[in-house]
Amino acid sequence: MLNFFRKRRTGGAATAHEGAAPAAGAFSQPPRTFQPPPHLRPVNAAGTGAEPLSPDLPRFTMPVSGGLRRPASGRGPQAEAAFLTGLSPEVNGRLREAFTPTRPKQQVNGLFIGRTDALKRIIAAVEEERAHVILFGDRGRGKTSVANAVEQIAAQAGYLALKLTCSGELSFEDIFRHFLKRIPSTYYRSAAGQPFASRRPFSSFNELLPEGAFSVTELNEVLGSLHGTHVLLILDEYDRVTDEDFRNKLAELFKNLTDSAVPVTLLVVGVAENLDQLLGKHPSIQRSLVPVHLPLMTDAEIGRLLQAGADTAGICFDADVVARITGFVRGLPYFAQLLGLHAARSAVSRDSAVVETADLAYAVNRCLQEAERGIVDSYSRALAGRRRAALEEVLYAAACCPADAYGVFDPADMEPSAAAPPRAEQAEALARLCDPDYGSALVPVAEAGRTRYRFANQMMRQYILMRIALERDALEQDVA
Repeated sequence: MLNFFRKRRTGGAATAHEGAAPAAGAFSQPPRTFQPPPHLRPVNAAGTGAEPLSPDLPRFTMPVSGGLRRPASGRGPQAEAAFLTGLSPEVNGRLREAFTPTRPKQQVNGLFIGRTDALKRIIAAVEEERAHVILFGDRGRGKTSVANAVEQIAAQAGYLALKLTCSGELSFEDIFRHFLKRIPSTYYRSAAGQPFASRRPFSSFNELLPEGAFSVTELNEVLGSLHGTHVLLILDEYDRVTDEDFRNKLAELFKNLTDSAVPVTLLVVGVAENLDQLLGKHPSIQRSLVPVHLPLMTDAEIGRLLQAGADTAGICFDADVVARITGFVRGLPYFAQLLGLHAARSAVSRDSAVVETADLAYAVNRCLQEAERGIVDSYSRALAGRRRAALEEVLYAAACCPADAYGVFDPADMEPSAAAPPRAEQAEALARLCDPDYGSALVPVAEAGRTRYRFANQMMRQYILMRIALERDALEQDVA
């Protein structure tokens, strides 16, 4: 492969990154040796020092605060192939706080970028319409970050906002008992004829439920005794719930809470392309819900996200790097954070405060090496067979094609290339890429008078763009 990404903006000459440009499959720095501190050396059964660990084994690079001592000199040569040198724990920590691909935003601060329209819609649904909300969309769009923001904004307005992450092991009863345990008895209002009113004193609303299993009606009656607050219950990662009984009970609860005007609002968050995927087919509850399909971020928002991270980390991104990251991520904040983090770490490791093209090369290599196995396998299955080259061209054209805010594109907008099949054969190739026998890389979206498409896993779009860029040196040219 040619010297991908090696040219600098100034002069266009090839410049080495820490002595050598990153190559696909490796991103090493000069190796250092490592001698474990005495208290970390292995001990044999007799209590004496065992044979020293092989220098080829990887090491933990980040000390535990207040615990393990920092290694004196470095790591083994093979371990060095996966890590950058020259990064102190303090610098690593600052970069991880600035760019958070694996952690949702916990605070509504300068690092929380965009999503104003989604937040406004959710707030209006809760505050004005007294409707329950379903927040959904593909992975990597920042749904949990939005849910965290709603939780904080609601709490500031006086709501009792409670959030819980769902799992397949938790039952309907488990989740709502957990919520009720966090609602103190000070919000209880006794009324004539209310059940459980004689069970006093108590500390939380969970104690008002009967022992063992309880019905949706009983839960609704307990919640109906709330006074002096409005409770916002946030169920995150609801797509992990597979129990049909759970979904049926939640649908019934939606309807009961709405019909009885109980001061409780549910915000359900999950990965899905439509409401049926999350809630099942319950037409009777549609009027009680406000669906909020979280869109992709705009290019301007991605640029602001990178700028906010750079400001926090005390670095800056070259304008060309920002443009290329924006082109890669196509509105998906997860990949913007991931590329930003790895590129920033690469720049800092070479004592630079400016993230340049060579740093982006390192970040792209690392993202591809750490790609989800499912995406890699789906890509291979999509191109299996004798027409691999033609299918790859169509898949790449689909990844490059302009899409709407939800990742849906029109094949008429796909740019032709010299290697692409003729337009007459494009429809056949698209149908093949939608075939379940070959992994269904694409999903057709039928509309009046036309068929559009989207990627079955939206993260495959970014994977294709980065992979093809590396394979074809598509980003070798720098803007003068």
